Amino acid sequence: MWISKRKKEGVEANGETGGDWEKGGGYMTLEASLLMPMTAVLIGFLMILSFYLYATAFLNQAAYISALRGSLERSGKDRGTVASEELERILGERILPVRDLKKEVTSTGTYVKVVLEAEIVLPFPGIFPLGNRVWQIRAEKRAGIRDAAAFIRGMRMLSPP
Repeated sequence: MWISKRKKEGVEANGETGGDWEKGGGYMTLEASLLMPMTAVLIGFLMILSFYLYATAFLNQAAYISALRGSLERSGKDRGTVASEELERILGERILPVRDLKKEVTSTGTYVKVVLEAEIVLPFPGIFPLGNRVWQIRAEKRAGIRDAAAFIRGMRMLSPP
């Protein structure tokens, strides 16, 4: 309390006289009491948003990689089974902040399709003005089945000798 006692006597903390101690009163406390909670809420929102964006990007990547690797299968195994195994391998390597992960792998004669659906639950639903407490993620990727050798042979048959 040495500074406040010296201020009341008319002497600044650096030894100079003058200055009005009561001039800026409690504005700093008032600004800090409003600014700090808003900053904490903003940082929390950015963290939740980054978890959502990471999970969305990762699930889209996992769906596409598994569909692509399933579409490239040529050893005679079922392409859907290969895509499912690849999807399980990719998802087993990561920890995701999602719940209720649903997987669907479809294989036809022309494409392999992988659909992933999940949810992210917001931790503090009353703080953020985001409406719903659960955010949905849906990743749907499709890879066409290509047989490069057959395509090249077909193109050679079309081209003149």
